[in-house]
Amino acid sequence: RRTVTEDPAIQDAWQRHYHNTGPNAVMAQCLVTGQTAPIAATHPAIKGVPGAQSSGAALVSFNAPAFCSYGHEQGGNAPVSEYAAFAYTTALNTLLADRDHCKIIGDTAVVCWAENADNAAADLGMDAIFGIPEDRGVQESDVTAALKALAAGKSCDWLDGLILPDQHVYFLGLAPNAARLSVRFFLRDSIRRFAEHINQHREALEIVRPANDPWEDLPVWKLVRETVNMKERNPSPAPQLAGDLMRAILTGSRYPATLLNGVTLRIRAEREIPRGRAAIIKAYYTRNRSKYCPEEVLTVTLNDESEYLPYVLGRLFAVLEAVQDAANPGINTTIKDRYFNSACATPAVIFPTLIKLAQKHLQKLDTGKSIHYNQQLTALMGMIHEGFPARMTLPEQGAFQLGYYHQTQKRYEKKNKGEN
Repeated sequence: RRTVTEDPAIQDAWQRHYHNTGPNAVMAQCLVTGQTAPIAATHPAIKGVPGAQSSGAALVSFNAPAFCSYGHEQGGNAPVSEYAAFAYTTALNTLLADRDHCKIIGDTAVVCWAENADNAAADLGMDAIFGIPEDRGVQESDVTAALKALAAGKSCDWLDGLILPDQHVYFLGLAPNAARLSVRFFLRDSIRRFAEHINQHREALEIVRPANDPWEDLPVWKLVRETVNMKERNPSPAPQLAGDLMRAILTGSRYPATLLNGVTLRIRAEREIPRGRAAIIKAYYTRNRSKYCPEEVLTVTLNDESEYLPYVLGRLFAVLEAVQDAANPGINTTIKDRYFNSACATPAVIFPTLIKLAQKHLQKLDTGKSIHYNQQLTALMGMIHEGFPARMTLPEQGAFQLGYYHQTQKRYEKKNKGEN
């Protein structure tokens, strides 16, 4: 049974209505269809973008003389026919109301759709970037397999639908801007190309995962949240971060500097490097190459053969922290609380003090533990050939933070194995 909107007679009547030329109609060539038709003075409102007016906001609007030119008024400055204005706003409002294919990240509403209106490709695109909803009935490994198949030019089945690698998909990001909407990004490409770029992004983020971390892959909203102080009343990321990050993921371009800056600020403020922040640092320097954060430290797990000084210092700090924890379990203020930022930025000032402090801690340990930690400290100190650097650049600090994270996870891995 057909719906009312699928009735050919009603469709023809609707088309005639929007092509009807009234006595006061302004005729011009439509920028969308290319046909000469009545031009819409104002466009219908678009609803569903968080932060915009509840009554809706305009994507195209000229509401003051300063915005007009050549004597045109309102919509005449960007001529779009009545039919095209109705069509794009109706389609966009429908997409924004579909929460399966519209996700919010920061201040940006991201919508995804396929050229043939098939849901399978859009479902896979949203699942790969934003995570799998609980009611999907698929696993993260299924997403990975589908992306790899499409990137290799093979078709795949997804949620009872067939996805062809050359099928075109669209991603649109909209953000509020007073009474209007800003387009953060508008990307069109084959699902094969998008799959290639998403795969590259997921591989760049791969890093050793803590035992209690349930996330096999990190969705984009978790990455953005790593740049935010979650203790604020209304935590929100930098305004353009979400759009810039989505564009980098979907096009394979460089990650935005605001992503690294946000993570660096949170590490300095909280002195914590959870998996998400370590993964962002690794991914950022994997794609945004720097000789001060070389490839040898951008590994998934600990690279105990690397003698790159900032990386070794990060590992050394993690061992010194473990020594203190073993000597004074449950201590309120650790060396990480007091010295982490200074050790990361100005090692020459802090490390001599920390090493002297570690010798006192080692004296409190039993013989077995003392020998164990002494061996680790001796091995790491043997990799330091030029003394402690006075200062370290931001990429060098990134290598330090990765060394600290890798060594810490190695320590917890051994502890978990011992408990088992």
